[in-house]
Amino acid sequence: MKNTQYKKVSSLKADDYRQVGQYVSFSHKEGLSRLLVKHGRLHVHLHGKSINQRFNKCYQAKKDHVILPEEPQQVRMLIGEIPINKLKALKGICEYELSHR
Repeated sequence: MKNTQYKKVSSLKADDYRQVGQYVSFSHKEGLSRLLVKHGRLHVHLHGKSINQRFNKCYQAKKDHVILPEEPQQVRMLIGEIPINKLKALKGICEYELSHR
C-alpha cells in the first residue's frame, strides 16, 4: 500500500514525491518541464514552449473527453476511459496512416 501521509516540504528529498502540475528540471532538457500525469509508474511531462497553456489545454480537453492530436502524451490521461474495441480501431487507423505516409 502506498504511503500517502503528508510530508513537510523541508523533509522531502530530491525526487521523493512529484505532484501533477509540478515544474521539474532535467539536466538533458533546456528550461523547465511540467508533470502532466502519472500513468502507472511512469511520469509524463510536458517539455518545450508554452507549457502552462498546453498543460491547461490538456486538462480542459480531459474534462471535455477530447483527445488532442497535437499533444500525444495527453492520450495517457484518457486511455483508461476508452473501451478496448475503440482502442483497437484507433490502433488500426494509426497503423494504416503510418504505413501510407
